[in-house]
Amino acid sequence: MKIVLFTNQTKDPTLTVSAAAAAVLLDAGMDCVRYDGCDDVFEGAYAALSLGGDGTFLRCAQIAAPRGVAVLGVHMGHTGYLSRIYPERLEKLKDLTSFSVKKRDILKAQLIGGDIKRDALLAVNDFVFSRGMAVQTVSLEISVDGHPIGSFMGDGVIVSTATGSTGYSLSAGGPVADPELSALLVTPICAHTSRSHSFILSPERVISVEPSHMERREIFLSADGGEPRRLTPGEKVEIQVSETPLLCLEPTESDFFENVRIHRL
Repeated sequence: MKIVLFTNQTKDPTLTVSAAAAAVLLDAGMDCVRYDGCDDVFEGAYAALSLGGDGTFLRCAQIAAPRGVAVLGVHMGHTGYLSRIYPERLEKLKDLTSFSVKKRDILKAQLIGGDIKRDALLAVNDFVFSRGMAVQTVSLEISVDGHPIGSFMGDGVIVSTATGSTGYSLSAGGPVADPELSALLVTPICAHTSRSHSFILSPERVISVEPSHMERREIFLSADGGEPRRLTPGEKVEIQVSETPLLCLEPTESDFFENVRIHRL
């Protein structure tokens, strides 16, 4: 059984924790291979061990999810809503096959119109529409299944999964959602009105986001905090739950609500 070690070397510069995790896994009869930048190493793996913070987990999940590889996070970062193991409890890895496998929604965004043909984007946590570095508001027209729900003016809008509710959406005043919930969350960022609130939508919905007044504004789209892409005039984005979920490994005693309580202190 192959396990991929996906290490953030900023968090584990000497690979001490990675080596300790590998030792436990090898002693349990599993094969370990370290991710070195080649995504093909994920092929045929049972699981990937993400060693770092939530950002590391998201980068790992972007590669693992389309290949059906489950991800388990070892918390070594500032925030650890997505991680389920701490470095001092690595001995739990010897019982890896007894961990629960949980399915989490992934979002798919298709960019439509504009001058450039673009491939669909995937996000485990969220898609963020933002104003970039400009000190000005942006305006976004949002529809659900073709029905307008409003024009959002402010710093931008976040469309997230329930898993992503503890990410940027939480910082923008969005609700904390049980990650086992299948739903779409729409949260304005610093909205220029007191009447803008988050929406929680059915996973069957299709959200359309279309910038307006782009002749005077630049609007960017990023997936899971990655490199922002500038939207071109006439381009809109349709977001829906992907048919391919993310598989997460969790110890049987894992407690999401305890994790939220710890990180909100």
